Amino acid sequence: MHRARVEKTKRDVFRHHIGPPHQFSGDLICWKCTAAFVAVRAHTNKGAPVQAQYRLAPKTEHDSDCPLNPTVVTNHIAHGSHGLAEADDRGILRLNLPENISAVPTTGPDDDVTGQDAVRHTVATVRPLLPPAVNSAAKIAQFLQMHDFDKDIVDRFKIRPHNGRAIPWGRFCYGPTTESYAELYERCRRAEVFTHPIAVFGTVRRVSHDRSGRPYIVLALNVPAGDGSFHVTIRSWHASLIEPLITGVHVLAVGAGWEIFPRGNVPQLRLWADEHWQLAHWTTTGDGQSTAPHCPPPLTAVQRARARAEARTRRAAGGPAGPPAPSASPTPTEAITPPPASETAVDPAPELPQPPPARTAPAADASSADTPMTDPHDQVSLAQPAAIIAPRPKQPPADGTPQPVPPLPAFPPPAPGEGGRRWALGQWLKRVRRR
Repeated sequence: MHRARVEKTKRDVFRHHIGPPHQFSGDLICWKCTAAFVAVRAHTNKGAPVQAQYRLAPKTEHDSDCPLNPTVVTNHIAHGSHGLAEADDRGILRLNLPENISAVPTTGPDDDVTGQDAVRHTVATVRPLLPPAVNSAAKIAQFLQMHDFDKDIVDRFKIRPHNGRAIPWGRFCYGPTTESYAELYERCRRAEVFTHPIAVFGTVRRVSHDRSGRPYIVLALNVPAGDGSFHVTIRSWHASLIEPLITGVHVLAVGAGWEIFPRGNVPQLRLWADEHWQLAHWTTTGDGQSTAPHCPPPLTAVQRARARAEARTRRAAGGPAGPPAPSASPTPTEAITPPPASETAVDPAPELPQPPPARTAPAADASSADTPMTDPHDQVSLAQPAAIIAPRPKQPPADGTPQPVPPLPAFPPPAPGEGGRRWALGQWLKRVRRR
């Protein structure tokens, strides 16, 4: 843990106070309760560096009402998970991810004892409600954040996808360390197929805008990976999902669509968020207390329709290939399973205009047997306007004077059919030569 308190002076001390020239004048205790703490200097463990930190003294536990007590907090997380989380007597919690991860129940947890919950204020949520699975994951991330992602505390949490076995927390949620981000980056570079949602935790470092003016956030900059580096970004078609995420806000982004964007000066490990529940966020107060996790407001039908119209316009203009088009309706598991066939879009695509009817040759005059018939290859293409052709006389003059040949059109009219434009051009040249 990065923080402790001197028992005698009640002064808070932090990680950088461990080691010379700093010295503590008394015993250390937890900064939230009276449990005894000890300071551990920076060292290496099996070749891996370990930061200086504060730990519980041997054979010591946090007070029962301390928000840093793992056993008490895991029980409260399990209680508010609507049956998705299970905690055993050792304080090990297993979170079961349902197939429909975004389902929100209409009622609260069974046997809710809010009045007796001494630490519920540290992990509660507000409307719009996060799904229980995402809300429980946010509670776990908040608790691990308070413990500075201590490995012994991280090992207390397991995740079980709906279609597989239990996995460690670190295989479900990545961050905030550079090593963790790099692990997910390598999985994406190997084109692994994610069979369950992947979460990424981080703090907003920067808010930027793309060429279209849409905002996006950066959770990590210049993360080393192999012989290069990358950024971790969150993007969305909908600006309302990104606007609440300002610099300094802690974000837990959930989705199965993590990908690598290789273009640009630095590659990006990014997620395109399409639903409000994919972005749980909170802040930390001055005394180290985390606020309740929030999520952006849900999208409206108008927002979804506008985003789809913009995507159609870009495709029609031949723009560069971009991210997947936004969904037509708030399907919870779009990133994992396809939406049902019966789902109805908010605004159907406009019907294509019907082509004008083909122009046919004028009917021959029954009283004139020598009226020339219209060549079928002179029919006008539906894609271009008809070329102007001078009408031919129905009968030659009585004195035998030769009638001048009408001028040819400036360009041969195209003709429909299997031959296409080149075939129509050949037929036109043949008629010119015969004249």
